[in-house]
Amino acid sequence: MFTRPTLLASPAAVIDAVEQLLGASVVREVPARMGFTLAIASWVEDAGGRQAFVKAAALGSGGGEGVRIGAELADVVGDLAPPLIAYCTVDGWAIALYDVIDGSALREWDDETVDAMADMSRTLRERLDPSPIGELESYAAAFAPLLGTWNALISPDHPSFETVAHLSDKQLPYGLDAVELAILESRWFDAPAVNSTSLQHGDIRRDNVIRDPSGRLWLVDWTHRWSSPGWVDMVRVAPDIAASGYDPERFFQTSAWRDAPPDGVDVVLAGLAGRAWRDGFLPAVPDIPHLRSMQRDQADATLRWLASRLER
Repeated sequence: MFTRPTLLASPAAVIDAVEQLLGASVVREVPARMGFTLAIASWVEDAGGRQAFVKAAALGSGGGEGVRIGAELADVVGDLAPPLIAYCTVDGWAIALYDVIDGSALREWDDETVDAMADMSRTLRERLDPSPIGELESYAAAFAPLLGTWNALISPDHPSFETVAHLSDKQLPYGLDAVELAILESRWFDAPAVNSTSLQHGDIRRDNVIRDPSGRLWLVDWTHRWSSPGWVDMVRVAPDIAASGYDPERFFQTSAWRDAPPDGVDVVLAGLAGRAWRDGFLPAVPDIPHLRSMQRDQADATLRWLASRLER
């Protein structure tokens, strides 16, 4: 079972910092039930009845940097995400407090939320492409170390073959061939690196999308300063939507990025699928037991979408 670390079990200095930011002692905490990281992510209430959502993690752990970047991007993304109340660092920890949104993270996509995400894609394009800020890291370069699954699978002498040896008895679904996927993936830097002008969220999935009672969607966990073509975020979320039974191509064509280069989309899908296919069949992560099943679902949905595109 996935259990997040809690604020009330964190170092005393972290608790004190949150209580100072709130203005009173924390009397109630409810950790988020969804997610795939071990950062603190909790709804809290203080003795005066004030509520906030707390994100906190140690700097240097990856999670801490994500908390810091999320706070830095708060003014940039504006009302696409919950408003930031305050941010601080203490004893090597990054701590951010956000307004509580009346709603919950998506468990499944439905007609309303699929349409709302397509609408949100237009807002993302208008506001974030081109990026309103500089000093961004290329997403293509950041993801590149995770590539190579398909090349390693077709070359037993490949220096990275050991990383995919556990896939030797797995047959690719939907009539796909590792050689074809390797050719696509080899052009990675011809796809997400070209026209890389947009600020990218980089991890839009249902657990990072909150729906409020009005049906409005909010994106949480802006944890990277990545640049990419704006359409890459929609390519990343479409397989998650497909995992709920929706046609990813139909969603993509109703988004703001129907003019994305078709070949570029295929290249990105091949790269994303390789990472998910490889990692999804690795042993379970003890503290995040649901991670591998999510990766397998993502791999299956991504490969299915790519196969349908290559048939046309």
